[in-house]
Amino acid sequence: MTVTRIDASIVIAYDGKSHVILRDGVVVYEGNRIAHVGRSYSGQADEALDARGKMVIPGFVDLHAHITQSPLSQGMKEDMPRHMPIPGSGTLSPNRWVPEPWMPEAMAKSSVYELLKSGVTTLVELGAPDWLGYPETVELLGGLGMRTYVSAGYRSAGYQDGELVHDLEAGYKQLDNSIDHLKRYEGSHGGRVRFILYPRTVDFCLPELFERSVELSEELDVPIQTHAAQSIREYRTIKEGYGKTPIEFLHDLGVLTPRTILGHCIFITSHRLIEEDPKAPELDLIAKSGATVAHCPWVFARVGRALESYPRYRDRGVNIGLGTDIFPQNMIAEMRWGAVLSKVVDIDSVAGTAPDMFNSATMNGANALGRPDLGRICEGALADIVVVDLETIRMSPVRDPIRNLVYGASDQDVDTVIIDGRTLVEHGEVIRLDERKLARDLQRIGNHFVDAVPKRNKEGKTAEDISPLSFPVWE
Repeated sequence: MTVTRIDASIVIAYDGKSHVILRDGVVVYEGNRIAHVGRSYSGQADEALDARGKMVIPGFVDLHAHITQSPLSQGMKEDMPRHMPIPGSGTLSPNRWVPEPWMPEAMAKSSVYELLKSGVTTLVELGAPDWLGYPETVELLGGLGMRTYVSAGYRSAGYQDGELVHDLEAGYKQLDNSIDHLKRYEGSHGGRVRFILYPRTVDFCLPELFERSVELSEELDVPIQTHAAQSIREYRTIKEGYGKTPIEFLHDLGVLTPRTILGHCIFITSHRLIEEDPKAPELDLIAKSGATVAHCPWVFARVGRALESYPRYRDRGVNIGLGTDIFPQNMIAEMRWGAVLSKVVDIDSVAGTAPDMFNSATMNGANALGRPDLGRICEGALADIVVVDLETIRMSPVRDPIRNLVYGASDQDVDTVIIDGRTLVEHGEVIRLDERKLARDLQRIGNHFVDAVPKRNKEGKTAEDISPLSFPVWE
């Protein structure tokens, strides 16, 4: 196996307990595993990467993303009232909105481009097989070199004319389809492609479907993720139907386990838009179970919502990871938004610190997946490594590199991304993807989406009716 040596000005290494700052360090990986971390190295190396003037960090773990939905409604959904959804912007019926096969593939590739550029090396992707198909999703993500946990979603209910209609058998069939493909593709592409069970949302899944998911999670040793406490409507639906909050509902069903990831988990009893119990007993249920919250700050911030609050969840013992959800798929930006929103919500400048966010983007996410070999730069960990340029205006001067990264950096500062010992980003360029071509493809998809809006609402409203342009067009 090839032995590669990296000499860096700064290494964010792992000492067995936490990340530590190693100045003028050496990282050596052999094949796809890190073999040495330290101040020096006397062994032989087949290849050398000069990262002087740069920082080596562990690759980020993105716990929650929808890569085929990501750019679909960009430029429309922002600045819109919450009660005015864009027709067809969801993920459940893709073929109606994206009729040509190349379209969802282009959207997925554009998301992977962004993820790699922002240092993501492990992705939890929810729903891409609904758009692309299982074989196509596995081949696309595996072929691009991304380490991925993937699943199509399944559900046993949906809203029809404002009413929740249940179909448990349909949910079981969707789950069985997921399991069939899991058994076929789990561990493919050199072990980089893994699976996760994905009961879509708490309000769209009957108790029996969740209970079967837990049984399969234990039997197959795979994680589960569901959207939980993500909306006020969901909160009220579960409270009215079962007399419990969404988190209490999941706890009583046995869904909360160390394998469980809760997407968003914003609307708990202490949230200012709920205000039922300032003590928020749900946080203790999550913490004691070992479950994880996948926090996606930006997608909620842009519609005026926020987690209340990161320090409160953390201090109660909840493991919090980070996700990018939909556009932009940028983990550096998510760390920044997570930190800043924490300070705004708590009115406290020390709430949601840079190391908090870095831990969430690395070790916490890896722990949620049961992967102590990810999210760390240490001997024995997988060679998922990111090199950040320190000699840029955004990163200079360097005293505390993690604060610089969280509060000042952009994806332009990511120089190199290595996944499983293979270089996928070099000198800031994603090797296997053409950004300009992807941008042109996205423009064609966006034009189609906008042109079709009048056909997808009863009033025949145009995109401009629903989401007026920021300024008038010069006639």
